[in-house]
Amino acid sequence: MRWIVTGLVALGLATTALADGAAVFKAKCAVCHGQDGQGGAMYKKSIRGEEEPEVIQMVKKGKGKMPAVKGISDEDASAVAKYVAGLKK
Repeated sequence: MRWIVTGLVALGLATTALADGAAVFKAKCAVCHGQDGQGGAMYKKSIRGEEEPEVIQMVKKGKGKMPAVKGISDEDASAVAKYVAGLKK
């Protein structure tokens, strides 16, 4: 029974992190990258399925013409990375 409860709690936390990543993505990233990472007005190439470390690096330090995302916490950057990595290419 304890394992079932532990599993459900872990699943709930993972789902919450994914939901938070989606919300942060929509608030801070979607304007350039599209609502689901398929590409948008500013960046036409899809970022769906990018590796988590690469996304965290881009969010925190920027890359190419993309500036670093100002005021984003490490937790939010990680949540966005998990969300983007989980999107199917």
